[in-house]
Amino acid sequence: MASRNSSDYPTTGAGRTDSVLPAEVHGLPIARQHAPKRKGQFFKHAYPYFLIAPTFLILTTILAYPWLVSLHTSFQSFNPILDIQPRFVGFRNYVKIFEDPLFWRSTINSAYLIVPSLVLEFLLGLGIAVLLNRRLIFERFIRTAILVPMMMAPALAGLMWRLFVHPDFGLFNYFLTIVGLPKLLWTASPTLAIPTIIIVEVWQNTPFVVLILLAGLQAIPLEQFEAARMDGATAWQTFRFITLPWLTPLIAIALLFRTIFIIRTFDTIMLLFSSIGGVGNSALVFGNYLYFQTYKIWDLGLSSAISYVILLVTGILTIAYTVYLYRELKF
Repeated sequence: MASRNSSDYPTTGAGRTDSVLPAEVHGLPIARQHAPKRKGQFFKHAYPYFLIAPTFLILTTILAYPWLVSLHTSFQSFNPILDIQPRFVGFRNYVKIFEDPLFWRSTINSAYLIVPSLVLEFLLGLGIAVLLNRRLIFERFIRTAILVPMMMAPALAGLMWRLFVHPDFGLFNYFLTIVGLPKLLWTASPTLAIPTIIIVEVWQNTPFVVLILLAGLQAIPLEQFEAARMDGATAWQTFRFITLPWLTPLIAIALLFRTIFIIRTFDTIMLLFSSIGGVGNSALVFGNYLYFQTYKIWDLGLSSAISYVILLVTGILTIAYTVYLYRELKF
């Protein structure tokens, strides 16, 4: 295409050309040049969704059907052992849950298990993470060794700790007798049931918190620590105003996952106590209560309702954590 010279453009009275519009430099109208490529943008934004659509459909089909069936069953009276055919009873199963003393017992025990476990796992996890963030001898070996409990199956951990707390030849009572203290009935005492579970939970799952917080510590810019040191900040001030604010979102995420996992605790308790709820139901938590109603009573309608009550409790806690995390990230 032949190039244009200044005579091709309209001139003013002084003989000077008007300002050339950018669109005219390329020989295209302004509206056409700046019009968005809607078709290309649509495929650009929709392409990731096309990729995950098959997986989403498969998971939805696999998960949605059991959820809908269990939700439907929760409004029925159904016991295959007693040959009670499914019969719609409305919200009667949900009313029975809140009238059952075992449910409130499991709720109290779950609260006693969740709160101390989270506090100890957070404090130990934060301390170990700060320690591992420094230069240590055999640093890689220590980090790997700390993660071993987390990689162990809960069933194996339950069996191992069952030997540790055995009243006759357990390792714990052996050390107690060495220092002149009496032996304790770790799994046979109602007052020691929940503390024993807390010890196992903290031992096995603190590495999970360590892993998340250590990643957060290593992501903090070193320039902030150097600036704080130049300003004369103490170690506590540096931790309080730099390290802790950076770790707050990760702490919320770690505690959220640990809360969900603790609510689902089942196999460790079963193998640790060799029973559903321990002595006098002192170790009965949500997971064991659901197992009892499902596989001992075989009241499938009631057990389905229990599962949705547990899901509701988990959802409320998840929303609370999410709202807190959103506020921290926003402000």
